[in-house]
Amino acid sequence: MPKLRRLTEYHKKAMELKYKGNSYKEIAEFLNEGFRKSRKTKNGLSFTEQTIKDWFKESGTLCEDYNRYEEEIDEINAETLEVVRKAGMRIREANYRLANEMLVALMGSSNDSIKLAAIRELLDRVEGRPKQAVDIAQEDDHPSYDQIIRQLEKETEERIAQKEKEEQELAEKSGKT
Repeated sequence: MPKLRRLTEYHKKAMELKYKGNSYKEIAEFLNEGFRKSRKTKNGLSFTEQTIKDWFKESGTLCEDYNRYEEEIDEINAETLEVVRKAGMRIREANYRLANEMLVALMGSSNDSIKLAAIRELLDRVEGRPKQAVDIAQEDDHPSYDQIIRQLEKETEERIAQKEKEEQELAEKSGKT
């Protein structure tokens, strides 16, 4: 398939939609709504799902252009995330001292619950949050896994014994007649 020298607007939109995770069918529907071609096909649609698939396949019209587009957008997103992360760190660092000073000020509150909350927050920041104890003791109304297994084994043994007893009784009756 020949490569395009210049991408049309609908090719650019198709690449954008594919990058955003739209299906080939969704891309075709969007392009049919937004870009009317002068030539119509039998079903009245200018862009079919198969046409879109063909554009992006390994030797397709948009394969190389899409790969380049994908790399550029990934790079832009990575750079943007890095800028946002650095800005967030600067904001956090600038306000960290202020936040700690406010917590210390709240410890002087006349409301005891506010004092306690401020003290807990400061201690959690300095000492780390205390580990929560988890009580794994079983309650009486909830059997353990081992108890369930033992119960199932017991029921199975009882069924086998009952079946053997019935077979023995049947054999004895057959022998008497």
